[in-house]
Amino acid sequence: MFKKDKNIAGLETVIGLVTEELEKTTPGTEGYSRIVEQLERLNKIAASRKSEPVSWNGLISGGVNLLGIGLILNYERLHVVTSKAVGFVTKLK
Repeated sequence: MFKKDKNIAGLETVIGLVTEELEKTTPGTEGYSRIVEQLERLNKIAASRKSEPVSWNGLISGGVNLLGIGLILNYERLHVVTSKAVGFVTKLK
């Protein structure tokens, strides 16, 4: 549904290449520890770039607020709005 960011896809490719290089290197050597450090840095960068999905609670809350605003606007068109009707719209936090 949503396109993947090109930077994230490229970063995942680099992580794959570093992982392959790590598998070829002998554990305990200096090169192995440098590759592990690079892999840890790349994984931190990848984790910080991934966006979290929208929660259902947020979607439902937004939909209910829009429905309430629509009802109030419809009522305004037909009748006079009192101060109590505006209190039904939730304020942003």
